[in-house]
Amino acid sequence: MGAMRLCFLLFCLFLASVSSLRKLNNIHDLKNITYAKSAPRHGLHLLFWFAQKVVTVDQNNMLILDSNFDPSRGDFGFHGYGNREDILPSLSSWQSYYSVGNLKSPGANALPAYVRKYYRNTNVPERNMDRLIISVKQNRPNKILSVFITAHDLHKNDFNPSDTYEIDLALLLQIGDPYNCTVDESNISGFYTIARNTEDTEYDRCLQFLTETGYSSKDCKHSHISRRKKRSPYLQCNAYEGIKLEIKATTEGFSKLLWEIPAKIMENSKYVYIEICQNTRSSETNEVHTQVRNQLDIYESSGALDTSLSMNAGLQPRLRLYPSLFDFQFTNPYIWYGPEFDGANRVIPIRIKGFDASLQLYIEDGKACTRLYIKKTFSNWKNVFSHSWVGFYKSSQDKNDAYSAYQYADKFSKIENYVTHNYDIYQYSSSLAIAPGVLIRFLLDKKYDNVLAETVPWEGVETVTILLSDCGTQSLQAKLSSNVPEFFYGPEYDDVGLQLYTEDGKACARLYIKKTFTDWKDLFYYSWVGFYTSSQEKNDDYYTYHYVVKFEKMEVGNENYDIYQYKSKLAIAPGVQIRFLKDKGSDNVLVKTEPWKNG
Repeated sequence: MGAMRLCFLLFCLFLASVSSLRKLNNIHDLKNITYAKSAPRHGLHLLFWFAQKVVTVDQNNMLILDSNFDPSRGDFGFHGYGNREDILPSLSSWQSYYSVGNLKSPGANALPAYVRKYYRNTNVPERNMDRLIISVKQNRPNKILSVFITAHDLHKNDFNPSDTYEIDLALLLQIGDPYNCTVDESNISGFYTIARNTEDTEYDRCLQFLTETGYSSKDCKHSHISRRKKRSPYLQCNAYEGIKLEIKATTEGFSKLLWEIPAKIMENSKYVYIEICQNTRSSETNEVHTQVRNQLDIYESSGALDTSLSMNAGLQPRLRLYPSLFDFQFTNPYIWYGPEFDGANRVIPIRIKGFDASLQLYIEDGKACTRLYIKKTFSNWKNVFSHSWVGFYKSSQDKNDAYSAYQYADKFSKIENYVTHNYDIYQYSSSLAIAPGVLIRFLLDKKYDNVLAETVPWEGVETVTILLSDCGTQSLQAKLSSNVPEFFYGPEYDDVGLQLYTEDGKACARLYIKKTFTDWKDLFYYSWVGFYTSSQEKNDDYYTYHYVVKFEKMEVGNENYDIYQYKSKLAIAPGVQIRFLKDKGSDNVLVKTEPWKNG
């Protein structure tokens, strides 16, 4: 009896701890908590970065991340979290938790420099105590069920329940990127392709977000690495806020150093050097695991300089300052650590359409290289890809047969020491020098027209396709409820969108088919769109329907999408809905729109 009471008491305590988990619904809620409010904490930086990765919400208001993103692959340092502290709700057997924010993780090098800045330039436990945790469906890892922020208790090796919060969808949308763009509203497609924020502008927005939430860099703690080495000349983390150090690639695959140093720092320093170092162990920034490859005297506050060093992962610029001749001769310099170069240029692998595999462009010794991520369940991939190959191209304008190098997929070498539980990784190093614009393509067979994946050009301007409703400062409620395309994803098809609209008072449907999805008519040969007067109607109780392969192609398209439409005879009215069904039956609904809200 006593044991039963004890178990019941423990169960009640567990329910109380979970139910007391506070949800943050908006910026005001975030501002009124003490979580990660001062440097070198990085939790708010992490939350801001994560909000930029949210693409949209589906018809059930569930978060959808980049369709290429897979936390089980270790993207950005994500790894499984077992919830052994029971700080989060228990999950069902088909759900999993994943955590990100451990800056010691090799994958964390792909995070933006502003997330890792204080980790590089401080040496106290607070610099790496924050985490962001998501729960996902195991069969749909890009569908996010919930989001949490938490932090380690520095006195234990556990997360702190009092420093753990759930993040509401509305808050993520509030933090997310409000694209301000000038568009032609006569564009009936409603889609626009614009350049995504560069890291500089993203960093500027992050600083605005941090200021809005009350973050302070003035109380940053520092400690010495040893009695002889210092991390920073001042006790405040914001002392070098204006310093920018960066490694880029030249057109021949060598490293280019770019720097900006505030004039005040230059004036107060008699000698200024920038070292380009090679970190031999990922994420390490101390001298034990570093080889100095080049040292440059700096006389100007900003500039760019080509070097003879081949580009490699782990290259890092370090600023060394000597305030006086005495310091130069007898003491150690003050050091500011720039971001460590990520071998894949902070770009995660891109999905190979139709298969459990992904493609990534990376650099080694200045040469363009490629990795294949093959899910371990895809055991017969060598048979399926027996004629598949990867082509290397100097420009996105190059035709598929104008490659500079190529290699068959089944001849890639397997990496034995790369840690991932769900994927096997294969790689190939080409003879093509890395340079801005270089990209790779995965082609299914010996022909040149079946491209299943194409990477972003190296150091190219990343573009994003957005909706008109994402431009400007539309209200959150309008953003959630507007009749915008509902996208669905899957291993058999590329991104496809379904949109309900009206013309002459009738309910109409648009299909947005990504241009890389060249075989969509074969896959959707028996697929159809049903029109329903209410969301309560069964799938076979449609008012009318139309096969998708018979939709009419619109002349006005988009850089990334072809658009097809069909006008039904159903009068538009509140509650009207359309659904996309995969085959002739009425059970396999791939996506359905929100019921029409405007009469």
